[in-house]
Formats: sequence, structure tokens, C-alpha cells
Amino acid sequence: MGAQADGEENLQFESQNFAAVYDAVNETTTLSWGNADTNDYLILEELKTTNYTLYRSDEPLNTSNYPQSEMIQDGIQACMASDTFTECKERTHQVVYEVPPSTDGNYYYGVTSTLENGTVISNFSAGEGGLLVPIQEFGSPITSPYNLQASYDIENATTHLSWIDTSSVDSSLPLNHTTSIWSHDIMVNRSNWNQTNKTEVVVNLSSDVVSFDIAYTTDVSRTVFYSVLHDFDGASDLRFLSGNTLGTGLVEDNVGSSITGALQVDFNYSNNITSLNWTGSVIEDINHTLHIWRSPSAIVDLAGDGVHEIAQLPANTTHYNYSVESEYSGTSYYMITLSDVLGNQQTMLNSAPKANLYEYTLLVDENIVQDLSAAFVMGTTQLTWSDLSNHPEAVYQIWRSNTGSILTNSLLNGNAEMIGTVTAGVEHYNHTIVGDVSENAWYAVTVVASFGTQNVSYAQTNITLSLNSLSQPLVEDTTSPEAPASLSAVYHPNGTTQLSWSGSVNEIGTMWMLYRNLNSDLAEESFWVEVGTMANSGLSIHNLFVNTVAQTDELINPVYAIGAQDSFGNTIAFEDWMLSSAVREDRQSPQVQMKLFDSSNALETSRWFTGGEDATFSNLEVGNYSLQIATGDDVESILYTLSTEQSPKTLNQGTANPSIDLSLSENLPNLSIAFVVTDNSGNSVSFDVLFCNSCLIQPQVIIETNDATTTDDDSMEGSSSSDNENILIGVCVLLGALVVFLLTRSAPRRKSPTGLPSREEDQWISKYTGNQ
Repeated sequence: MGAQADGEENLQFESQNFAAVYDAVNETTTLSWGNADTNDYLILEELKTTNYTLYRSDEPLNTSNYPQSEMIQDGIQACMASDTFTECKERTHQVVYEVPPSTDGNYYYGVTSTLENGTVISNFSAGEGGLLVPIQEFGSPITSPYNLQASYDIENATTHLSWIDTSSVDSSLPLNHTTSIWSHDIMVNRSNWNQTNKTEVVVNLSSDVVSFDIAYTTDVSRTVFYSVLHDFDGASDLRFLSGNTLGTGLVEDNVGSSITGALQVDFNYSNNITSLNWTGSVIEDINHTLHIWRSPSAIVDLAGDGVHEIAQLPANTTHYNYSVESEYSGTSYYMITLSDVLGNQQTMLNSAPKANLYEYTLLVDENIVQDLSAAFVMGTTQLTWSDLSNHPEAVYQIWRSNTGSILTNSLLNGNAEMIGTVTAGVEHYNHTIVGDVSENAWYAVTVVASFGTQNVSYAQTNITLSLNSLSQPLVEDTTSPEAPASLSAVYHPNGTTQLSWSGSVNEIGTMWMLYRNLNSDLAEESFWVEVGTMANSGLSIHNLFVNTVAQTDELINPVYAIGAQDSFGNTIAFEDWMLSSAVREDRQSPQVQMKLFDSSNALETSRWFTGGEDATFSNLEVGNYSLQIATGDDVESILYTLSTEQSPKTLNQGTANPSIDLSLSENLPNLSIAFVVTDNSGNSVSFDVLFCNSCLIQPQVIIETNDATTTDDDSMEGSSSSDNENILIGVCVLLGALVVFLLTRSAPRRKSPTGLPSREEDQWISKYTGNQ
């Protein structure tokens, strides 16, 4: 012990503002103090080589008794050598003291200062170097297990843990507690337990259980720490004061020998040899043995399916050549492991040298389909091929490109899209084109199958044009044809309607389809009936003549529409058809009303004509007449031929009341006119009219013969016949005289009728005219 120094001049080296605070929750006492508050650089400089020592006692500390008290911590530097004077003067110190278990009393704390020359300042001045008033401290009894022991059994890969139950040490503690075991990667104490990552190994062990075994069935190689705790009604003693946690990590290792590093592999296509090189790898022991493994899939377990050992070599070997079997195509995985002298195989495979590569020893085109064909029909591309023989496990991949023929590089570079797969036995694939597409497309089919790779299948990327890849593009077109800008419909007198539209240079192979609708509902597709088709022929005007369905004396007003279907089966949607205007298809014969006016413009008579009539207007007075012709608005021409002329004339319909002037005289008592009337639709009627002042209507007398009076007596028959002839002549003379009288009798004039007469009125007039 150094010399004591209690003089006034040494008070500058004593600690300042010493304080102690007890934490009842954690059962710790926090002690803090500061350095001398001085500006004397000599003192501050010496503080850099001064150490503090902290003491604890159940009685007040002084210069005489502190050596016999409990030293809590020594070697606490007052200042760091690198501190500035200000940092040195302002530096504070803090120590957390863990109150011992089963403590319950008052305690004093104090600090001594030891200078570089060994001088100890131990004044323990109240409030500066020590406590004037003790602090009450309480430390609860230990309730954690004692003396945790751990060992690892290498042969059985088992960790054995044992401990002493706390009730065996302190019989006052109850037995109704449980035990739990925890593992963690670092050593723990009361300060870091809550922040440490830990794993609960087992819980709720009864108090009579004082050992536990952890058996490893999987690879383990680690250094681990264990802790064991008791649980009393949900509370555990986490102070770790009873040796219930390992102070040294336990090594658990059931992994065999190991080799770590990289493996380089290379396949020679000319001799079918794969070369392996693991130069630079690190081996655990040169006396161990190397193993080379090969598999068609990644090696994660040396006992896995498809994993085969192909060679055992001395540990110092770094090269090996493997001859690949014929008819092989796929990725091979290689791995190098090391086993120890006992034969324990390497289990940490992640770090073992390993590599994979593609190996191919097939004949040319042995792994591709060889008869791929394609056709595009009604929006769907249909692909067909023949499957590979003896490969029921095969899955066929279908590829498509719109940029060019599909080659192996197309698959690797992403220039072709895989659009589907089918299993063996299907031998076809239908690809439906979605949306409006019009482009060239190329297709290819590759296979995913096993070629020497046992039950592992690999994608075969071999491409041979014209075998499993189309060498020529397939045109795929789902774009609907474009309807013409307009559709013209004109009805002709021959009973046909001419439909006209302009073609398109873009619609090669397109068939135009024409429809007719007699219904007023043009939005109902079922009302439209196809009436004809015509192939597109460039930009030329297309004409199609359609017979009307109007019957004789019938008028219809159909609407026509045009749709289309191109060579790919695409059609114009119903709502996009081009419609014509309504067409007047008229097969009604024109009707003609004839009115005869005398020289005073009084209506003599009128008549309707519908064609084929021979009419006679008789007993007309000598004089001038005007014959007015009234027709519908659709009459195009009225031709008439007078009996006095050779050539027909056309009635001028441009006037308000088209008329023909007539004149009957003594020299021309009779005049006939032949009419031909034609409407805008080409329908025509013809009729003849005779005007006369001397012709009479011949009465028809019907003599009915009574068969009952007929006898076979020839003499009576002759006499009766002669008498009848005489009677008939007399009756005719009397009837004729009566008719002449009636016709020549002057009748009072009636007011000419106005407006067009009805059919009934015209029938009445016919009593005064004769039809032949």
C-alpha cells in the first residue's frame, strides 16, 4: 500500500460530489462522482495518472478502516491521457454495484485516490470522497439453479446438461416451481440477458428434473452457451449468481471432415469428357479421403435420388476427368467432399466445391420433333407434330416470335415467347389470337425430357429449321375487314336493284356480303337476309344486281347493307355494316284517271284505267272536247297515238292539267286513242279509248231455249223455228227504235262533278260506255 497523504494540499485529488442511488427493481446501487473542480493545470495534469478505488462497508469509512472493507473496483482512471484540461476537470465516473443476494442492511461507500507516486488520498470527506449517511440495500435470496454443467457426446451427437435444483440448496424455497433451458451464442449476465438472442430449448420441467439431453439428428457444428432458470409463479431470477449459465461455450459438432473452395468444370464436345479442377480448395486433413459426386439435379443430400459417387481420391488430388455416357443431354451437378479416417462424411455441403454444366452426347436431331406444321384458321393458329418416341415423360414447349425464324439463340436472348406447354400424347396446340392482330408469326416446339438424366427432365433448346421450327412465316390476321365508305342502291325497271360500292386494295381475298332488310327494325340482325356475295377486286366500283322480292302490284322499301369476310375468316361486326338508304322497289302498275270536258269546260264523263281496257265513249255531240289525264306523282311518261296519226306523242306533264284536245265533226264522227303510261319504276299500262257520236252500244239479247218443248218431230221443229225467227226480227226492230229514241232525247245538263270520282262512281259511268 502506498503512503497515506491527508494534508490540505492533497484535497485537490480527492473525488468530488460522491453519490449513491439504490435500484430496488434490479437490486443494484449506482455510485457516481466527479474530478476536482480546479483550474490548476499541474493538478489536472497529475489527475491523468491518478486512479480511483471504490470501497463498501457496513460502517463509516475512514483512513484507518477502509483497508478492511470490501473493495468494489479499483484502477478507475481519473482522467484519460488524451483528455484536455477541460475534459479532465469535467469528467465523471459511474459504477453499478450488484447487491449480493440475501442482503438487507445499510452500507457506506467511499473512494480513495492513488497518485502516480503511490500516494493514497483517503480522506472520505462527506459528500466528496464518501457517504456521510449510509444507503439501505436489499438483495433477494437466490432462486436460480446451481452449478450448471454441460458436455457433448461426439459419438451419439448428444449434449448432456445437469444442474442442482435451488430447493436442494435452500430448503425454505417451495418445490412448486418449474425449470427452463435456453441456448444462446454468447455468454450472458443480468445486464445483457434481455437483449441477447436466445432459443427456448425446453420449458416446464418439474423441480425433480435436474438433467436434460439434447440429441442432434441433423448436422450441427457450433459453439453454444446454455442457461437454466427456475420459474416461481411467473418470476425468474435473472441475476445469474448461482452458476446457472455457462461461462465457456460448448462445442457441438457432428459434422465430418470438410473441403472448401471452388470447382471448375468443362465439357469437351469432341471426346465427351468433363474435366474437374478444384485447385486452391482447403482440406481439413491431408490424411482424409476425397469423394466426387455427380447428379442430374442440385446436390443437397449425398443420399438423395440420382446422386452417384463417381470416384474416391487422395485428399491432395486437385484434378479429375470424367467420361460422360452416350445419349445424354442435360445439366450435370458435381460436388467434391471429404471424409475423415473413420469414414464420417462431410455434412456441411454448402461450402464444398461444386459446379454444374450442360453435357450433350446425343446424335443430331435426336431430341427434337421433326414434323412441325402450322395453319391459321378463324383466329386460331393450329400447330401439329409427332411426339418423340420412348419419352412419355416429355413436356413440349411452344414458342412464338413475330420478328423472324426461331433459333436456339432466340430462346436464350428472349426473342421468342413461350406461349404454352402440352404433355406427351397431345401432339397439337391451338393458339388463339387475342385482339386485332395482322402480322407474320414464326413458331417452334422444343421438348423438356430426360435424356440419360434418370427421372430429371431438362429443356432441350436444339432448333433445326423446317423440323421443329417454321422456316417460313405464318400470316395471322384477326383484324376485321373495313366496310366501304358508302353503299348505293338503285332500283331498275327490270325488277332488279343495283348495289354499288368501292372496293379496297387492302382487302385481298375478302368476300363482300350483301344483305336486305324488309323490316323497319334495322338494329335486329336476324331481320337481315343475305342476298349476294362478291369477291373484292381492288379499288374498282363493285356492282351487284339483286332481284326484288316485290310481287306484282306490290311496293316495298327495303334497306340494303354490306358486310365482309376476309380470307382469314374475320368478319365485319354487325354494328359496323354499311347501310344504304331505303330503296323504293315498285311493281305497282300506274293508275290513270281520264276526264272528258266539253267546249264549255263541263265534265262530260270520267274513268279510271289500270291497263288492258278498250273503252268507248259514245253518243257524243259534234264539237270540241278536252281530255285531261290525271296520274300519280311517279308517272314518268304518257304516250298516246291518235287514230288520225301514225306516230305516238308524249303528253306534256309539265302543265298544271295535262290535256289532249279532241274534235268530233260530221266528217270525223269517230276518234280513237291508244295510251301507254309508264311510271318511274318502269311499270306501264296500256289501254284504248274510242270517242264517237254515231256509235251505239249493241244490246245483248239472250234467248233461253226450253228443252222441255223440244221434240223429235221434224215437221213441228221446222215450223216452230220459222215462227221464232219472225218474232225475233220484230222484237229487234222495236228495241232498236226504243234505244234511238232514248239516246237522242235531250237530257237536262247537270253540274259537272268536282274532284276525282270514286271507283263506285266510275262503275256507274261505265253504263254509258262500252268495254270490248
